[in-house]
Amino acid sequence: MIDYRYLLEQTSAYKTLRADKQKGNLSHAYLIIIPDEQKLREYLKVFAKLMLCSGEEICESCRNCKLIESDCHSDVMYFPEKEGAVVTADVNKLVEESFYKPIEGEKKIFIISSAQTMNAQSQNKLLKTLEEPPKNVHIVLGATNEHALLPTIKSRVRRLEISSFSKDRLKKALEKECDDYERLESAVDFSDGTVGSVLSLYNDEKLQETKDFVLDLIANMSSSKEVLKYSTQISEKKIETEMFLSVLELTFRDLLLYYNESENLIVNKKILVSGALEVGYNRGSTLHAIEKIGEARVRLNFNTNQTMLIEWLLFQILEGKHKWQKL
Repeated sequence: MIDYRYLLEQTSAYKTLRADKQKGNLSHAYLIIIPDEQKLREYLKVFAKLMLCSGEEICESCRNCKLIESDCHSDVMYFPEKEGAVVTADVNKLVEESFYKPIEGEKKIFIISSAQTMNAQSQNKLLKTLEEPPKNVHIVLGATNEHALLPTIKSRVRRLEISSFSKDRLKKALEKECDDYERLESAVDFSDGTVGSVLSLYNDEKLQETKDFVLDLIANMSSSKEVLKYSTQISEKKIETEMFLSVLELTFRDLLLYYNESENLIVNKKILVSGALEVGYNRGSTLHAIEKIGEARVRLNFNTNQTMLIEWLLFQILEGKHKWQKL
């Protein structure tokens, strides 16, 4: 079992909402940004417990906590009910349900998961309820990013943001779920700091193949022709874009540690014998590569064509390498 509460309780978002509850001043609406689409609903469930638990903290033993954990609480509703995009019908149902009184207690919690998938029509439909919420109704918008949300929506919610988690905290939270500690450690090292990413890597046999592929790419990609060769191989090998970006970023971070004379902190020790240290990268080109990988992640959020995205990224990395060699 994954301990999501353990992950969240040290975040400023959790502490802020807890303080709001203790003061009796819960906002009518929160926007919680969590960059983990795969497990977004699980994090939001923790916040629902915090809002409705009979104690100041989450006790996990009161009726509210138990019902929320088992997805049986009549006053906690999720939109959509299952995975997928939020559609107008979901918002229509939320608006309708908001006028009914709570059954279990004094509050009703409506959770919109993947709020970033709402179209403009759905958001405008929700706007009136956010402007004039019925008494004791609290709406929690969970989103991996806020780029697609209308300014009018964002102006009517209390915004809380959760960044990626530390490696040690992830390992502790997942140690009961993942019994192969060495494999878990590797998955955490190459993840983007979210539970969804760690579990994907832990359960994916392609992680080691991807690590070796990235080392080969860094050691041998020296021309635009090879950019196209490696981007084609990513498709042929069926390497997921998220995994590729995670492994590529961490490998360049290992390079940077080497250039900063911090070899003891390097995660993938194979980099020391792979040839990647001898092909013309330096601090400048390595930092440039890490920056471009970050840009690629942002572009990925906008449903960019993934093959074109990889080609763009590899060209940018190669261009930076050549540029910094001349300086």
